[in-house]
Amino acid sequence: MPRRTRSLAAAGIAGVILAGSAVAPAAAATPTLAGWGRPVTSDRTSPEEARRVDRVPTPDLDWYACYDYAECATVQLPLDYDKPNGPTTEIAVLRVKARDQQRRIGSLFLNPGGPGGSGTDVALAAPYFLGDEVLDRFDIVGVDPRGVGASQQVKCFPSVKEQTRAYAGLNVAFPWTKAEEKAYVASSQAVGKGCSTTGRPLTGAMSTAEVARDMDVLRRAVGDPKLTFLGFSYGSALGQYYANMFPDRVRALAIDGVLNADAWVGRGKTRSLSQEDRLRSAQGAYKALREILVRCDKAGAEVCPLAEGDPLASFELVAKRLRPSRW
Repeated sequence: MPRRTRSLAAAGIAGVILAGSAVAPAAAATPTLAGWGRPVTSDRTSPEEARRVDRVPTPDLDWYACYDYAECATVQLPLDYDKPNGPTTEIAVLRVKARDQQRRIGSLFLNPGGPGGSGTDVALAAPYFLGDEVLDRFDIVGVDPRGVGASQQVKCFPSVKEQTRAYAGLNVAFPWTKAEEKAYVASSQAVGKGCSTTGRPLTGAMSTAEVARDMDVLRRAVGDPKLTFLGFSYGSALGQYYANMFPDRVRALAIDGVLNADAWVGRGKTRSLSQEDRLRSAQGAYKALREILVRCDKAGAEVCPLAEGDPLASFELVAKRLRPSRW
């Protein structure tokens, strides 16, 4: 693969991964309190959590060549880690081996976010966005979370016909009219109902905690004593979960586009709010847009045509004109 130019952010991530540093875990899910009401977090995996994953035998990954330069495998893991001898689900794994096996440090697990993003896809693309320092010394490992990508799929409807009907209102890029909005909401409810009924038992076992447990078993399967992980967006929540559940099993953790894990699941006063409101996604996007327009103005019209005039004022004018014509 050709050498690629990397951003400063990518260089920083590479430094964390190579050095084996780890971000401090977020507060534990059920912390005890010390003086002044501060949460106390343990630096050890709890006996209960260790028992869940450690009693699962280390899988033998039967790697086979795929996509010219990668290796693929599938593995059966417990559907419910509290029932290790019960039903299983198939998990897909892809690995791009380190280019310098003599100086190999270990494996780097990736998750691109979503939730629903394919870990195997992002691992396959790793030579195009990770730097030589990382690619030379780490096997890049992508895992498709339960129900995602090449892992065992969720079947939310008994037939394609019923699935097509349920998704009919979602076949628009964005619901704009009142009719589209109504159909979009109705289809979303139909899909949610289907996946929470027909989609079981897999949909009932697709929590972030279960995915973190899968990752710990697979860490063992690739021979790593501790996890090295890079996660983006929702992948940052997965990284935080893993660090909380298995704090002494983390070698290095780099997370980008960090989500507030409490806001993600909804706790306390935010429980009744929609996830978008809890995460303040719209506010973040608007803040980023304004910053882009400010930088556009500073850059000038030669590199940003919107700089002709006042970019912020132009945007507000367009938005104002569009609002009355929405319906």
